[in-house]
Amino acid sequence: MPSFTERLEANRFLAFLVLTYVLTWVWWIPATLLVRSGGSITYTSLLVLAGGFGPFLAAIVLATATGDIRPWGRQLVSVRASPLVWGAAVVVPVILFGATLVLTVALGWTFDVAALGPAGVLGALLFSSLIRGGFEEPGWRGYGLPVLQRRLGAFRASLVIGVVWAAWHIPLFAMPGSSQSGTSFGFYLLSVLAISVITTWLYNESGGRVLLPIVFHTTWNSISVYLSVGVVGDGVLPSEAALAVAAWLFAGILVYRYGAERLSSRPLPTGGLSFDDTRSERETDAAAGVTHSND
Repeated sequence: MPSFTERLEANRFLAFLVLTYVLTWVWWIPATLLVRSGGSITYTSLLVLAGGFGPFLAAIVLATATGDIRPWGRQLVSVRASPLVWGAAVVVPVILFGATLVLTVALGWTFDVAALGPAGVLGALLFSSLIRGGFEEPGWRGYGLPVLQRRLGAFRASLVIGVVWAAWHIPLFAMPGSSQSGTSFGFYLLSVLAISVITTWLYNESGGRVLLPIVFHTTWNSISVYLSVGVVGDGVLPSEAALAVAAWLFAGILVYRYGAERLSSRPLPTGGLSFDDTRSERETDAAAGVTHSND
């Protein structure tokens, strides 16, 4: 009979998905109800913040349960990636939001630069985006992606993670005052799917370094919040549609350039997790005192 660890390893992504939703929605659903009943903004913010760590905590629990916590944890702090990939993690969001503004204006909306406020606000937005968005990545890309893409390939795994990632935010769509409130879930889903493909490319091309997706996610969210106040028009549908178009144009280029199987020029990273085809090699090398990395 398979042991608990073997059963868990055979169903890692499903376990990660269920645990992530539980560890998040147990906070976000009460937060949504609290806001809708006129409750405290401070308590609501704390509940939303706590729920945002759901993917990270789920990954920690599962990596610990399967004995992978140390090699998995090393990938969270490793900075060993090409300077070009590091640059892309920051520059790509800037380029895509620039393209979004052009498309939004082309669709008939206007953009009010004066509404943006001082550029110094970006610093605070970067910090808040790191706490509220960037720290999801050790879960989505650091754990879920390396497990799933070994079965489905990088592109299809990105789409699956994109769907569950977008659906994970559903309670926030019902929460007045959240960044998702009043937006179209359809266009949001389209954008998240493309963002998931792009983030997979960064993760795989860096050899499985989670800091790259963290930087990308943080930069993306902060720019999104900073620029959103400048869009002037009846509703925000054109900007949402433009963002989805811009993101998918870039994602399509990546798929064409690198192929759907790996979405990078490198082998699929393990993320520090042990799989059937790597476990025996790791155990042998561990006995010999050899340390593995994704390089």
